Amino acid sequence: MATTINFRRTRARRLYTGEPHARALDEVRRHRDVLPAASTDAQRGLEARVLAALVGEFGVHRPGELGGPFALAWVGPREDSLILAAAGPHRERVVRCLLEAGAAADCRGTASSQRYKAAGPWISLTGPSGGGTLLLPRDHGPALLSAVEDLTARPSSGTPQAAPPGWAGTPSGQERASAVLRRIRLFAGRGTLDFRTGLPGDLELAGPRPELLTRTRRPRVVAVANSKGGHGCTSLATGLAQALAGEGHRVLYLVTSRGGPDGPGLQGHQWPETDPGLAAVAQDPGRYVQPLPGLGHAFVRCSTPGADGPDQARQLALLLRHPSLERAYSHVVLDASPTGLPRAAASTADLTLAPWLHVPRPPGREVTEVHLTPLGEVWVWIAGAYRDFDCRPSALEDYDAYDERLEQFVREHGRQVTDDELEDGLARRLFLRDTDELGRQRWGARWEAAREGWLAHLLQENTTGWDERAGARIPRTLSDQEWATELGATVARAADEVLWDLPVATGSRRPWLVPTTRMPADGLRHLRAACTAQGLRLTSTVLPEVRTPVMPASRARWENAVRQLADEACAQLPR
Repeated sequence: MATTINFRRTRARRLYTGEPHARALDEVRRHRDVLPAASTDAQRGLEARVLAALVGEFGVHRPGELGGPFALAWVGPREDSLILAAAGPHRERVVRCLLEAGAAADCRGTASSQRYKAAGPWISLTGPSGGGTLLLPRDHGPALLSAVEDLTARPSSGTPQAAPPGWAGTPSGQERASAVLRRIRLFAGRGTLDFRTGLPGDLELAGPRPELLTRTRRPRVVAVANSKGGHGCTSLATGLAQALAGEGHRVLYLVTSRGGPDGPGLQGHQWPETDPGLAAVAQDPGRYVQPLPGLGHAFVRCSTPGADGPDQARQLALLLRHPSLERAYSHVVLDASPTGLPRAAASTADLTLAPWLHVPRPPGREVTEVHLTPLGEVWVWIAGAYRDFDCRPSALEDYDAYDERLEQFVREHGRQVTDDELEDGLARRLFLRDTDELGRQRWGARWEAAREGWLAHLLQENTTGWDERAGARIPRTLSDQEWATELGATVARAADEVLWDLPVATGSRRPWLVPTTRMPADGLRHLRAACTAQGLRLTSTVLPEVRTPVMPASRARWENAVRQLADEACAQLPR
């Protein structure tokens, strides 16, 4: 569908400007509007001078005889510049009148022709930021080059010029002249053309396809998503919707999970429990949208419990493109907590914010190295072998046989106190018996002492935290490289908790992490540098950590931070 719309818009642009198909298609894909208007007053004034120069040069003329209105084959409008393609037989005349009366005012003090250079088979007239420079065609020929050098050294050619039209001196006239020049091909079929006394009206400038000149501004979609609960996803989404509504935006707050949203400033609010499901809401969203008194935005609930895949993403995209939402709302805030549709929301939204409550603190410089004793080396090997060796059953029908093995082991060896105080203590003793032969082959005489002391070591480690027989602890200071590596690993583990299940992990749509912390500025600076090194993106706004119930002072700080975050999010949304 997008390709079909682009080609329709391309045909419309060619109808208004006469551009070649490839260039028109490229401009339609690159820019939002089919025919962008001049972005600044200076640009509009420059284009009004150009049109006035062309009117003064050609007066009343016949477009069919000159290869186009004012001998222009086509124009290429952009927000800050304009491309003029002059018809071949009349290029010299167009360039002369533009240099003499159109753009010469922006080239004062230039006495050398080096400012004008070859740029292709068309003439490009840049905006005020480019100094109003004219780029001449490569095939200009000796006569045109001589004329250009003449005009550059002597801005006035001495030939009498007609007085500029009356509309050229008023702001409204300059705005209309800019629109006429950008849509000049609309007048290519006229028998005669005369703009000396007045310019065409709005009806003529609208042309035959006015519906394609502007696109419906679909709502900007911000998803607040997270892969793990407890980070304040719903609180941030409701606060963001309130902040956007307070700035005058028409906001739709859409919840994709069950339960009542809660957050600072929302305690006690009675949320509707109606949840028709995502598919039903996508078909008729206006039926399920409910106003939220006092919150300044509308509300709709739609969830699909147990499903969060491509089908839900397509349904969500269909809902957000519904005509009733495009006309009614400028922004949509998706509350996509882990119990809702975080993957579908993140793949559909223009911007994804992931609240990050458990922000890791930078590691300390002082660390402790463990130097193992020979006995400790055996214990480390036993612990690794126990993790890799699955001595417990993998199927339900094997549990009876496994329990019988444990009972037989107790009858043969008796029950020890460690079996009651350590989890799976009996299973560990059974594992040691099964690996006895392998341990003897690997560790020789050391195996006997290690086998008997391993369970006692675990018991002592669980109660006191360290067994000196395992080795020595030696404190030392990390180098800068080691500290940076440790910080990066810590940040990666913590961020993976929030982002691991969200799509669009790379590129311009990578989710933004929103840190929630009371960390000092220096620690947050180190954290931000570590995130940047790993390609993670943090918002510059840091949310204060709040607890329930929220005190008035904490609520004020939190709401102020959310307003700053709303401004930052709007700056990241597409225009």
